[in-house]
Amino acid sequence: MKLLTSLFFLILYLLSGSVAHAFDLQSTLKEGAREAIARLSQPANTAELGQLPPGFEIIAGDSYRGFKIQQGKLEIRVHTWNDDTGLLDNYRRSEEEGAKIVAAVNGTFYMSRGVLASVVSDGGIPADLYQSPGKLSRCFVASFRGDKNRQTWYLGETSLTGGELLGYGFKERGWFNIPSVFASHCDNLLGGGGWILRERKDVHMEAYERQRFRFPKADQKSRKTVIAQDSDRNLYFLVFETGNTFHMVARTLVKDQNFAKVREAIFLDGGSSSAIVVKGKYLVPPLYMVDRARFSCIQILIPDLTW
Repeated sequence: MKLLTSLFFLILYLLSGSVAHAFDLQSTLKEGAREAIARLSQPANTAELGQLPPGFEIIAGDSYRGFKIQQGKLEIRVHTWNDDTGLLDNYRRSEEEGAKIVAAVNGTFYMSRGVLASVVSDGGIPADLYQSPGKLSRCFVASFRGDKNRQTWYLGETSLTGGELLGYGFKERGWFNIPSVFASHCDNLLGGGGWILRERKDVHMEAYERQRFRFPKADQKSRKTVIAQDSDRNLYFLVFETGNTFHMVARTLVKDQNFAKVREAIFLDGGSSSAIVVKGKYLVPPLYMVDRARFSCIQILIPDLTW
């Protein structure tokens, strides 16, 4: 009996080793395929984009590409849709509808029915978008309107849903990366991500340990869509290419001179969803040649007035 028991546990051990080896091999192959496809992707160069508006700057390094926008010069808007089109198609739709759109970045995590996040768009809850934010506290990027219709930007964290955010007035019930929010009301918010930096410290492990994000091993080095904010309240929208862990992203944000003033950073959906469109062209093209951004994005608009 003892011999049979020992053989049984030996077989289990060998099988578990085979399974683990298979998962390691799958992760390696998946990462290699992403890197190969990324090298084939052809992003637009700066010359192709033509003249960029005041307050908009392309930011690029060895492992990332994106842009920086200056508060007071441009505005952000959370845009949502409920069909299977991607980021570029919805950029063009907004352009055809008369929006003064400059750029767009893929949005938050999603499932087949809708988004896994809190969403506020143009001061309200999108009626045609299913939201399932869950009960754990998540990070967000938000804009508020104040005096003279000025828009101000914040990163923060809350466990409230989109409806609760508007109904309860969450300025006193959420954490913001500034001591006081003076603007009167929230007009746009996109949640669903976790922390990378807070007060210029690498806190990415909070996303795993406290906010309960669980990324499969095969996805831990996949593309990452990152939003950062500096001490002048400007926003950075970046995609870090395949091969970067969150620790590597945090280290780049702390050490790279492009981000010398960056204080906080969060992530949104990544992997094959990561893409950036600027002036109707892919600054960061889709990873698998197919635009898989779904249901939400952040648009950058030229306001009627600047301040």
